[in-house]
Amino acid sequence: MLNKYWEPFIVKEVAPFKIDGLAIPYPEFVPRLYNFCKKLGFKQDYIIPSRAFCSDENQGLPIILLTKHFGSFPFNHGRVGGMLAVNRHGPHSHHGDDLVIVQASHVGYDPDTGEYGTYHRPQLSGNNTCVSCGKLTHVIAPYLERYKFARDRTFLWQDENGRCLLTTKNSLIDFGSHPVEQGLVLKLSNMVQQDNQGIIRPVKAASTTQTYEISETFKNRLDSAGYQWKQGQEKSIGKWLTADLFYFKVNFHETDDSILLEKNLIEFMPDIVSAKYPSLRAAKTNVQLEFSRVVKSIRRGAEYKDRNLLYIAGLNIDISERGGFPPTNYFVPWAAHVQLAEGTPAEYTHPIEQEDLFTKLMEQSPENPDQIDLKENIQRMLKAPRFDIRVT
Repeated sequence: MLNKYWEPFIVKEVAPFKIDGLAIPYPEFVPRLYNFCKKLGFKQDYIIPSRAFCSDENQGLPIILLTKHFGSFPFNHGRVGGMLAVNRHGPHSHHGDDLVIVQASHVGYDPDTGEYGTYHRPQLSGNNTCVSCGKLTHVIAPYLERYKFARDRTFLWQDENGRCLLTTKNSLIDFGSHPVEQGLVLKLSNMVQQDNQGIIRPVKAASTTQTYEISETFKNRLDSAGYQWKQGQEKSIGKWLTADLFYFKVNFHETDDSILLEKNLIEFMPDIVSAKYPSLRAAKTNVQLEFSRVVKSIRRGAEYKDRNLLYIAGLNIDISERGGFPPTNYFVPWAAHVQLAEGTPAEYTHPIEQEDLFTKLMEQSPENPDQIDLKENIQRMLKAPRFDIRVT
């Protein structure tokens, strides 16, 4: 007879991603990064940087600064949304002795309002306020729409007998006889009462809705948060529909990398769509998941074997032109992976975590004596002899 055992349900969470006090202006971050590479033993003129940024034009300043401080135009490891193409490790490793990868998702920020998610694009006429990352917004938009629908069409109320009730649409309920195939599903087990057999039964049914009695646990939670019940008056659940009270069912039919971002985020989509700034939460979540995926690809692959490599991941914050000053970017470090050709020290056996990484970067000088003069190099190119290029 086979042994049977109960396997607990294991929850995966992302770690806290801090921003306050950790954002470094790019003109300061890149020279500090370069000096950190030098401290690790990377050699001047032999470092080839690579970037994994979204393709938006507002990611241009980071690329220019990487070129200026590392003396080489960075290799392109990136896909839209700040994803990293792990199948490009090999080509990157063939272009220099010492390798650096900077990977970041991005989000717009308005310093005047403290709001995240939009960016002013001066190349657009009229109202040029747009979403800061079209790919991220495109991915989360349908889930955000479903969340808003569920939030607006799920009601809390109290009947004349004082029972606290929840009424919601049939389409949001994963019935045992008719499960939801695709869409938002309420976790009614976290919200309403069950009978002594563990079955959730409605106290009332209508043409398109079901009504359940609220569980004591959920009622206590609402009461302690200051919720005010209205007898005989339905109120949309609104902000009380938190991330732990629903999930999304999705059938992914595509298998290529075009939906890799969505696959990354789907498990954490309830947390994303219920956040104050969904695009910020999505960007932070993607950075963490990508870092884990990329480190695994580096360790399992042979492309960077016996090479000096620094892979650093973080969040790019885009600030629009304002007050006569040009657009700029900030970098919020998340984590870094270090491996050295002569043997990686014990302190880098595990990734450098966020606050330790920030400290290590800030210990470096913001001055880089090895930086190149881009204007001078362009002038030299213009003065170079014209070559006779032909097919013989």
